Amino acid sequence: MVNNAHLLPQYIPVARPEPARSDQHSLSFPLENKSFVMDQMDFDVLEDDGLTAVLAPLRVSILHSDFQVQLADRLQAIADDIANVDAIRKRSPKLANAVEAHASEIFKGVNSSELRKTADRLIALKTEIFGLTNAGSAHRLIEEERKPEVDAELSVGKEGRLLTRIHVYKERDRGLVKRAKDHYRRMNGGKLACSGCGMVPVDVYGPDGERSIEAHHKTPIEELQPDSETTTADLAMVCATCHRVIHSKKPCLTLEELQGLIGDHGRLTNKKT
Repeated sequence: MVNNAHLLPQYIPVARPEPARSDQHSLSFPLENKSFVMDQMDFDVLEDDGLTAVLAPLRVSILHSDFQVQLADRLQAIADDIANVDAIRKRSPKLANAVEAHASEIFKGVNSSELRKTADRLIALKTEIFGLTNAGSAHRLIEEERKPEVDAELSVGKEGRLLTRIHVYKERDRGLVKRAKDHYRRMNGGKLACSGCGMVPVDVYGPDGERSIEAHHKTPIEELQPDSETTTADLAMVCATCHRVIHSKKPCLTLEELQGLIGDHGRLTNKKT
């Protein structure tokens, strides 16, 4: 792991997060240029002969926050856009031109002001077309844009709409949801309980009650990493009512905020899943 300030400009313009010029004491999502301060960058050492080290950037930590920018995700998203620039062009020639201009500067391997400018132009175009989103790949956003709307989008405007869609479609991955339910069932004595209100559906409705339990991302959609993979540990079990309340606001409520709304008197059990 390396914490060396002079190395940061070599990678940040490529990965496209932009550090603030002055200290910030709060972090808001989606991340925007000059809205945060980098604390440190972590590297993996690929080669080291004692004189020269080859480093691979892993992540950037954000000051006054537990959040980290996963650089591998960001760089992979850029690579995906470069590989799919023809498909992007069908949706927006301007966006495709911006991807190519940024790629051209990346391939020069020079930390120049033009590298930063092409990144800024690309970010601005993505915001104009898709709204504010942390999803890293324009190609991915275009693919998601083609999907049907989901229920959770009814309370969401343009900003965050596509990220909400990605988030909810992940929640509806049947294989992942089954694995997550099996996992939490094992942890909870063979029964599923709602992490919001605490209801144990099989105790209330009988064997069919578990149909009311749905999978929900623990991480707010604004904080999802670009094109990130979802695991069972990323999901919580909530009843259909609590799930609708969680998605009733933008940004969506966290489990802690939901539990605060319900209050101790509304909790049916102290079990947490």
